[in-house]
Amino acid sequence: MKGVKVSFMVAIGACFASVDAFAQATTTYEDNRPNIAVLNAQQPDLTGLWYHIEQNQIVLANEEYTRLKKAYPNWEVPKDVIDALARVNGQVKPEKITTSNTNALPNKAASLPSPSAAPNLAAPLEAFARMTPKARASSKAEKVRQLAALSNELNRPDFYLLIGWTALDKNMLEVAESQFENAKKVATLDSQKQSILQGQNNLLGIKVQKALAHMDNELLISYLNQRSGDYVVSIIEGKAWQFYDAKSYDKALNLFSILNNTEGQYATLVAQGNNEQAYTLACSISTETFLRRCAAALAERQVFFFEAGQFSDSIDAALALERIRPLTLEERELLGWAAKESRDIATATSAFEAVLLTSPDNTVIANELVALNRNDDAALARLSLKFSQIKKRLKQEQVQNAWPRKQFLYAYLHEDKRAVDAQTKDAFSVLYGVNVRNRSGQQGLGNFDVLSQYVGFGSVYEQWLWQVTFDYKQFYSGKPEEGAWFGDRQLSSFEQTPFVGISGFEDTGIRAEASYQNDDYNVYVNLEYGMFSQPIDNTVTGQISATKFLSDTTLALTLFRQAKDDSLLSQTGTFNADHNLPWGYVIENGVRALAAYAVAPKWSIAGTTKISTLRGERVKDNNMWSLRFDVSHDIAENVSSLLDYWRVGPFASYTAYDNNLSGFTYGNGGYFSPNYFASIGGYSELLTLEAMNWQVKVRSALALSTLEQQDELRFPLGTLFNNPDDALTRLDYDKTTGLSGNLMAEGQYRIGDKWILSGYIGKAFAVEFQSFEAGLQIRWRGGSGDGVTSDELILSSPRRSGFAL
Repeated sequence: MKGVKVSFMVAIGACFASVDAFAQATTTYEDNRPNIAVLNAQQPDLTGLWYHIEQNQIVLANEEYTRLKKAYPNWEVPKDVIDALARVNGQVKPEKITTSNTNALPNKAASLPSPSAAPNLAAPLEAFARMTPKARASSKAEKVRQLAALSNELNRPDFYLLIGWTALDKNMLEVAESQFENAKKVATLDSQKQSILQGQNNLLGIKVQKALAHMDNELLISYLNQRSGDYVVSIIEGKAWQFYDAKSYDKALNLFSILNNTEGQYATLVAQGNNEQAYTLACSISTETFLRRCAAALAERQVFFFEAGQFSDSIDAALALERIRPLTLEERELLGWAAKESRDIATATSAFEAVLLTSPDNTVIANELVALNRNDDAALARLSLKFSQIKKRLKQEQVQNAWPRKQFLYAYLHEDKRAVDAQTKDAFSVLYGVNVRNRSGQQGLGNFDVLSQYVGFGSVYEQWLWQVTFDYKQFYSGKPEEGAWFGDRQLSSFEQTPFVGISGFEDTGIRAEASYQNDDYNVYVNLEYGMFSQPIDNTVTGQISATKFLSDTTLALTLFRQAKDDSLLSQTGTFNADHNLPWGYVIENGVRALAAYAVAPKWSIAGTTKISTLRGERVKDNNMWSLRFDVSHDIAENVSSLLDYWRVGPFASYTAYDNNLSGFTYGNGGYFSPNYFASIGGYSELLTLEAMNWQVKVRSALALSTLEQQDELRFPLGTLFNNPDDALTRLDYDKTTGLSGNLMAEGQYRIGDKWILSGYIGKAFAVEFQSFEAGLQIRWRGGSGDGVTSDELILSSPRRSGFAL
């Protein structure tokens, strides 16, 4: 409003100056200047001069006076002009203003000269001009309208301005508007044009203020569309900011919207707390300022959505932010976490890679990259080559996983400290061992004793642990007793039918084995050939086994071809009583499978199955299958800190054969083969800590078992005594229930850097048989160590255990 007042004063000053000039002008008009009052040739227009004097603009006043003197050399300068110039130049003191000396006032119109004899139509307007501004403003509206009509007749800009400003001061807006419009048509002087423009602006300002008072959007928009739009904008904008300061945000937002003032809209939306609309507005404008604001809003949204668990929205905000500017390290990392939670592996990997490039020692991010790409070996290989931290993490993880999986070779080859300190794995080793096994059953033929001695050597070749072993074995089963069915007959007495078959022999063999351990799997293979001089021509036997380790599951599979080692007849074959016809040597071909799942910490379930076919020389073909289910709970930490684990739990098992071929006549194989054998009971297995200089492993089980053996043919192949009605040609039906169980203890002890002594002893009993076994081994290996690991317990060998675990 201060600017309006100054402009109004300027216009009034210009009006007074114009009237002053009029007082010295003639009432005649020149043809070449229609509608414009012609000044006396010696009396120039003093409007600009008086304006500069009124504003105390000394330099401009003097320059204007000099210009006028040059333009009108015959001009007689009025005394009031001379006095005023003197005052502004500090040459004389200002005169005291009195009502009788109004002609000397620079801000009043000069006294009009005496009119000529002709009537003076402008007299009312001239008299009105000589009035003080206060007196003019106090005039009645009707008088102003009359003077406006007279001004319209005279068509002079000075009178138009006089009445226009007076009407504006009296809020007679229509009169003021018409006077300014008329003045605009006839004004020639710059001062007049400026006064007209200022008056119209003031008039428009009053209209705008009224529209603002009623918040009339339609009127405000129409005013904005006028040529003085910039002036209207300034008024509306000022009012909008007043509303903003007064916290009238809805009104402020309305006016800013009319003006399309995005700065004001954004500030108001933020002040309102309407962040969503502020974000939408900021991101819809492509200026640098708003792009920065959009980016700031997107960064805030990224964090907000993440903390609210809206991970997809957080990702979208981050990606939108990235299109505006590069993400900061923190924003990039947050994008990775959100993508991880959304299972967007590609986005999470990309984000975390960028973070790790900037902070290569960030172990948390390296671990996450490994976890995200757990099932993508190619991605892990690429990341391992790109980031040393991931390579280190993978190596650590591999050996950390290897330890509980008993992959001690893998841990050692990957420089796991515990494995390296415990013992050297890749040095040349030599071993000697002796095993004894006894199986007792049917008197004479059912008993079976084996004594084995062996010498082996091995080492590591390209991460494969290999070993070659030479065996020397002694087999003994004893002679069949009188009355026993053997071969093709029933033996009566040794005197009448002397037994000249074999009851034992000794022989040699060779075997080789190799194992490989990797990040999440094991592979084992062995081949065996022997015995060389057994009754039935020998064949190559062996097995291939593989184990896959998943996060909570272990899967194992073994393909095998092995001699059935229940008796002399099944394991090597034997001769009939006359020692002229061999039979037996049952080879079992089949598959074993195991699946174990960790259902909870310290709890697991496991299932084991076996399916095989059995073939032998002059032995009826047979098929078998078995299934076992276990539940185990590890109680080690509740018992002793010296235990690696102690698993206890129930189990159930079932084994079935197509034919009972456990006899020792032609067609039988001499191996335990009931029609079914079922057990249910409990078991226990404990192992002491790894990497100590001694270790013990104990297994036991106790179950209630039942078996059934059908009354099948005594000679299954039907070559002898094939009369089904003859009781002598059939076996007795048998169904028995009782307790079964076993106990096995094994251990090892490190004597020094290079020597390890190990052994085992066990006893088992079932419904129909008992067995005992024991073994001892001494191993020498180059290198050094101060501990032992369970993979080198004798019975832990996959050749003995049946799985590459």
